[in-house]
Amino acid sequence: MKVPLSWLKEYVAFEDTVAGLADRLTFSGVEVEGIETIGGDYAGLLVAEVRAVEPHPQADRLTVCRVYDGQAEVTVVCGAPNVRPGMKAAFAPVGAALPGGQKLKRAKIRQVESFGMLLAEDELGSSDDHSGIMECAAQWAAGTPLAEVLGPPETVLDLEITPNRPDCLCLLGIAREVAALYGVSWQRPAVEFTATGPVVDTLTHVQVEDPEACPRYTARILHEVKIGPSPDWMQQRLSRAGIRPINNVVDITNYVMLETGHPLHAFDQTLLAGGGVVVRRATAGEKIMTLDNVERILTPEMLVIADEQRAVAIAGVMGGAGSEIRAETRTVLLESAAFDPHRTRRTSRDLALSTESSYRFERGVDPATVEWASQRAAALMVAHAGAVAAQGVMDVYPQPVVPRTVRARWSFIRELTGMPVSNTEIAQHLSAIELVLQEQDDAGFTAQIPSFRGDLEREVDIVEEVARLHGLEHIPTPPPRAERVPGAEDRGPRAVADLKTRLAGLGLREIMNYSLTSPALLDLFNPADCPQRVVLPNPISADQSVLRPSLIPHMAETLARNHARQIEEALFFECGRAYWRTDDQVHEEDRVAVGLLGPVGRDQYTKRTPPAPEEMFAWLKGVMERLFAAQGIVQWRLEPVEVAGFEPGQVVEVHIDEQRAGVLGLLHADIRREWRLSAPVGLAEWSAQSLLGQVGRVTRASDVPVYPAIDRDMALVVETGITHAMIMDVIRKAVGPELEQADLFDIFTGKSIGADRKSMAYRLRYRAADRTLTDGEANAYHEGVKDAIRRELGVVIREG
Repeated sequence: MKVPLSWLKEYVAFEDTVAGLADRLTFSGVEVEGIETIGGDYAGLLVAEVRAVEPHPQADRLTVCRVYDGQAEVTVVCGAPNVRPGMKAAFAPVGAALPGGQKLKRAKIRQVESFGMLLAEDELGSSDDHSGIMECAAQWAAGTPLAEVLGPPETVLDLEITPNRPDCLCLLGIAREVAALYGVSWQRPAVEFTATGPVVDTLTHVQVEDPEACPRYTARILHEVKIGPSPDWMQQRLSRAGIRPINNVVDITNYVMLETGHPLHAFDQTLLAGGGVVVRRATAGEKIMTLDNVERILTPEMLVIADEQRAVAIAGVMGGAGSEIRAETRTVLLESAAFDPHRTRRTSRDLALSTESSYRFERGVDPATVEWASQRAAALMVAHAGAVAAQGVMDVYPQPVVPRTVRARWSFIRELTGMPVSNTEIAQHLSAIELVLQEQDDAGFTAQIPSFRGDLEREVDIVEEVARLHGLEHIPTPPPRAERVPGAEDRGPRAVADLKTRLAGLGLREIMNYSLTSPALLDLFNPADCPQRVVLPNPISADQSVLRPSLIPHMAETLARNHARQIEEALFFECGRAYWRTDDQVHEEDRVAVGLLGPVGRDQYTKRTPPAPEEMFAWLKGVMERLFAAQGIVQWRLEPVEVAGFEPGQVVEVHIDEQRAGVLGLLHADIRREWRLSAPVGLAEWSAQSLLGQVGRVTRASDVPVYPAIDRDMALVVETGITHAMIMDVIRKAVGPELEQADLFDIFTGKSIGADRKSMAYRLRYRAADRTLTDGEANAYHEGVKDAIRRELGVVIREG
């Protein structure tokens, strides 16, 4: 939200620098993201009158204008679509300097000399609007210095408002905060107008069919409206707050929205069939053309404002074409309402339509002040659009807001904040933000919560308000201390910390992702798992609407994002939580994921060529083996499976102690192409509990071998369906403790082996703990292994 400082000071007077104000707001929870100065001194720039506009003889999109600058009439070539005879516009004569420093010279444009420049708002630095030249009010005489029209440079604060503070999405809300922070008073603008028209209920009618979705709806009628430009000061404030001025009626609704936080909508009542409105659910397949000229298909979950024939607005989101304010409008139906935040958010998300109005309604507007905002807008329309207001207002408010109360203790506030704040100071801070303290005694008080503070529900919320208003810088910082808690169990967190240390020791870097993700990302990996997904009923955005069922999609996306930024190789790990649904029950599990990208297993001299799939798989498996060894995991095996998102034939299921623990494999080629990843990507995921199962188990130390070992090699020709795990299982059973180690060091396929066959070479190491083995003993063990492999697996052992 953009807050022009001069506009803010109209409601609250305080003494501080801009930087000081920014610090105070930021430390109170209203973060100031930026400070911008808009405008300049406009030296040499004038108001000019356009007296004639003719087509350019050599350019279809240019015009030749006769412009009077208060002293002389000059020729100016202009490309703006809104230039017309009789208008007053911002003008830079020859010799004047623009706010950016450019000095204007006489120029020849397509053979026509131009003696100056008619200026758009972005060229003046007052906004980023370049849709046409800036029009000045007719009251300004030609030759008036533009500085008198636009005023001095304006400081604008760019604020980041958290979703729980919709009361700060307006100038009055920020004024209230500033007044509380500086201990000064603030004031609302006066609402004074005389309603001289007919009684309102003789002119229109309002029906609310769904009061839960629309807890309050008000409608006012204003006659004899004269559509035209809004006052210069209002246009400047809107522009500096980021909203483009349109006409006086629309500008007033936008102005009041920025001022009060209440979005309003103005209908041309003569375009409403029956002259009234009905707040109802849309019918299935109902269509509406919105103000952005897009036809939208509605669903019964969406709320609309309708006349007797059709929907004329999507409630809380955008008005419809065909009932909007036009130059011919003379009678306005002014809507001010409160709509259900959850329904508005769903509607905005489903229609992919976000507006200034929906942004506020999604976070919640205060139903109690809906009518005051309507009065404020009506007063401005009477003053600046010549309107005649009807007497009274149509106000459908079946269940007025009942003030909530929260009980709080003085001592608890001091204990939780650590600040020596007195009872009187606490009361002053809370009264400054309009909390009413009741039933005060030595123990505490009962705070009546104003209707605009829906975020204050518990005692700790009251504590937070006191802390931020008293000043977070006053919270003491005592020296750190350790406290021994008898019986406390911290082996779990320590085990996770050790696991992360070991992964980092293997050369991997930790990444962190949100638990929320987008359905589009999950669909890349497995569109069929939708029933198992945990979908948020009212997400803030579509990109964060589902709890992730696995860490793999985020890991792959992170690797792809790094690759897109010229990171050629990466080794990442993440410890996080996954969520999934079975029937009506939601499950969650802590998991560990690993991702490899690029030639991570090669030395610096062999990194130029991309890795082969076999290399990437071997590197990933090597990381897993090292991790398992560091975690004390001995009994594990791999089993080929088919898993969505992984390349077929290049993914295995990991079993630890005969329990499924996770998966390991290569990212599917279709997904790699989606992210322009040409080389294979390795991904693995295990349940954290399976990796931490050995925590606390004491490993018995073995004696250091003192007798030499004997190595023997063998090469096996096997069917492709026989796996390394099957062979290792036979080897372990065939030999006793004398077999110290067995390693697979080569796999070969080719015509000399035969189709559907492969050669696997192993090196076995034999050693006795109590003596030096003889060659004869080693050969006997080795022959026993070969006999067992032949007998149980039917393989051919290549001799010689």
